[in-house]
Amino acid sequence: MRAFIAIDFSKEVKKEILDVQKKIGGRSSKANFTPEENFHLTLRFIGEVDEYGMESLAEAVQETGQRFKSFDMTLNNIGFFPRGDKSIVWLGIEKNKSLEILFANLEKNLMRQGFAKERQGLTPHITIGREVVLKTSYDKLKAEVDMQPINVKVDKITLMESVRKGPRLIYKPVFEQKLK
Repeated sequence: MRAFIAIDFSKEVKKEILDVQKKIGGRSSKANFTPEENFHLTLRFIGEVDEYGMESLAEAVQETGQRFKSFDMTLNNIGFFPRGDKSIVWLGIEKNKSLEILFANLEKNLMRQGFAKERQGLTPHITIGREVVLKTSYDKLKAEVDMQPINVKVDKITLMESVRKGPRLIYKPVFEQKLK
C-alpha cells in the first residue's frame, strides 16, 4: 500500500481552494489539476508499506494526535515549482509554529515505530495542479489572481492510502486521529 500522513480539509476549505484553482485554470493553456476531493496538506510521505507498516503508522498518528491541541493555520499565497515549460502550482501556508511542532512530534513517533527520519523536513504546501502551462508569467498570475487568505482549523491528522484507478489517484483515509 502507498501511504502518507496528511491534514485533510473540510468541504468548505476544499471549495475555497477549488475557487483559487479555477482562477488559475482560466489563465492556463494546459494543466493536470488536482481533483477537489484530493486537496490536502502532506505532513509526511511514506511510500509503499505492508499491513504491519500501516498499523505502525496508525500508532504513530494516534500517539501524535492524542497529545496535540487543535490549531489554526492560513493558506495565503500561490507558488510554483518550475519543471521546464510546465510547473507544479501550489498554495502556501503562512509560517505556523504549531504546524512545525506537530511535524516534529510526528517525526519522533514515526522514528519510534522504525521509520527513517524525513531528510528534507516539512515544506508545507497544497498541490493544486501539475504540468501547468500558464498563458502568462508567474508574476502576472500572482497579480491577477487575488488570493484571499483561507483559514483552516486543524483538528485531526489522517493516515491516507493512495490508490491508482486508471489515470486517477484516489486518496482514501485509513485512520484519523482527532487532536485535543
